[in-house]
Amino acid sequence: MPNIHKYHPPGSSGTALLDEPRDDVVLEVRVARGRFEAADGPFNSYSRNVDYDESGGAIEQIQYQLAIPWFRWAFALLVRRALKTPHHDGRQPWWAPSDRLDARSSTVLGTLAAAAVLTGYMGSLLGQTLTFVADEFDLSRTAQGVVSATGRLGTLLAIAVVALADRRGRRRVAVISTGAGGFSALITAAAPDVFTFAAAQVLMRTFNAALVTVILVYAVEEMPARSRAYALSLVGMASALGAGMVLWILPFADSAVWGWRVVFVPPAMAFLLALSFHRNLPESRWFDRGSSTARLSDRIGPLLVLCAVTFAIAMYLAPADQFRNEFLRDERGFSAGQITLFVLSTATPGGIGLAVAGRIADTVGRKIVLATSTVLGLGTLSAVFNTSGVLMWVLALLAAIASSGLLPSLGVYRGELFPSKIRNRAVGWISVSGVAGAITGLAVTGWLSDRWDSIGSVIALLWIGPLLGLLIALVTLPETTGRTLTDLNPEDAQPG
Repeated sequence: MPNIHKYHPPGSSGTALLDEPRDDVVLEVRVARGRFEAADGPFNSYSRNVDYDESGGAIEQIQYQLAIPWFRWAFALLVRRALKTPHHDGRQPWWAPSDRLDARSSTVLGTLAAAAVLTGYMGSLLGQTLTFVADEFDLSRTAQGVVSATGRLGTLLAIAVVALADRRGRRRVAVISTGAGGFSALITAAAPDVFTFAAAQVLMRTFNAALVTVILVYAVEEMPARSRAYALSLVGMASALGAGMVLWILPFADSAVWGWRVVFVPPAMAFLLALSFHRNLPESRWFDRGSSTARLSDRIGPLLVLCAVTFAIAMYLAPADQFRNEFLRDERGFSAGQITLFVLSTATPGGIGLAVAGRIADTVGRKIVLATSTVLGLGTLSAVFNTSGVLMWVLALLAAIASSGLLPSLGVYRGELFPSKIRNRAVGWISVSGVAGAITGLAVTGWLSDRWDSIGSVIALLWIGPLLGLLIALVTLPETTGRTLTDLNPEDAQPG
C-alpha cells in the first residue's frame, strides 16, 4: 500500500492546517484528533495521521490504495503529488475531472478504459490486416471491398445485442460482448477460407460495437454530472492506444503469408477482461430506473438530430482517414517510412486536445467544444489535404489537437439525451448512422477523386456536411453541461 511520510518543522507553512480535513482529490472526515479517513475520493482505503513531537514539529503519514483497476500505474504519481499538496476549498488537480470521483466511479472508469483498449484494437484489425489476408486467400480489390463492407454489418447487428442491455442489464452485455469478441478474433485467426474469415469478422464487429455502446452508456450513467465528458476523453485515449497496438504487432503479418493471423491472437486477453468485468464492474445504477414504457419514438427529435450530425461527421472523417495515406503517397510523394513518421508525429499530440476538450466540455459547455472541433479542427484538417511542406505538417498537428473534442462533446450527447430504458438502443442507432455516413463518404470520395484527380478538393467539399450538422446541433440540442440525468430525462426519476 502506498505510504507518504512527511515531517513539518515547527512554524513551517501549512502546519496550522494539518488538523483540518482536506477537501481536494479526497474529502476527509475527522475520526479523532489528528486522525482522518476518506468520506469521498478515488480510494479503496485511505487514512491520514498527524502526530506532534516535543519541539512542535508534525509528522504526517498518509496511507492509501487507489480504486483504479488496470490503469492505476498511470495515475499513481499524479495522485501522490496531489496528496503532498493539500487544499481545503474543493479544488481538483489540473489532471482530474471537475467533480471528484468516488471509489465506485474510479473502479468503473478504470475498467471501461481497459475495455476501450480492447475495442480500439479489435476495431482496427480488419482495416490494418485485410491487404495481408488478401494475399493468402487471393482476393481481388473488389473482393476486399465486399469483405470490408460485410464486416460493417456488425454495427447493425449490434442493435439486437445492445437492446438486451436496456432489458437485462449493462453489466451482463459487457461481459458477454467482451468474451464473445475475443473468441471471434480467435476464430478469425484460424479461418481456413475467406468465407469463415468474413463470418467471424461480422461476429467480432457485432460484439465490439455492442461493447463500445455499453462503454459509452456506462460512462454517462456512472460519472458525476461534470465529469462525463472527461470520462469519455479517457476512454477515447484508451481506445486510441488499443488501435495503435495493432501497429506494434502488424510487422508479424509480413513474416509469412499466414502472418496476419498472429495479429488476431492478442484479443484472447479479452477473457481476462471479461473476468475483471464480472468481479469489478457493478451493474449501472441507472439500469432499473425510469419508466418501462419509454420508447425511441418519444425521443425521435434528438435521435434524428444526432443521427444526422453523426452521419455528416462520419461522412467527412472516414475518407479523411482512409485516403490520407493515398494522398501522402500519390500526391505528396511520401515513402512508407515518411507516412509513418507523419502520422505518429502529428496524430499523437491529439491526446492533449482530447484531455483539454473533455475538461472544457464539463466546465464551459458541450456546444463550444463541438463548434471549435468542427470549424477549427476539421477546417484545419481540410487545409492539410490542400497544402504541402512544413505548413502541411504544422496544420496536421493543429488539426489533431483541435478536432479531438468531437468525442467528449458529441459523444456525451449520445447518452445524455435519452432515458435509461432506451439509452443503449439510441446509442446503437446513432452508431449505425455513423457507419452509413462512413460508407457514403468513402464512396463519394473514391468516385469524385478519380474524376477530379484530387483528394484534397473532395475533402474540402465534404467539410460542408459537418458544418451543416453543427448548425443543426447548435439550434436544436440543449446545453447539458452540469445537468443531471434526471434533469435531462425526468422519467428516470421513477423507479423501474
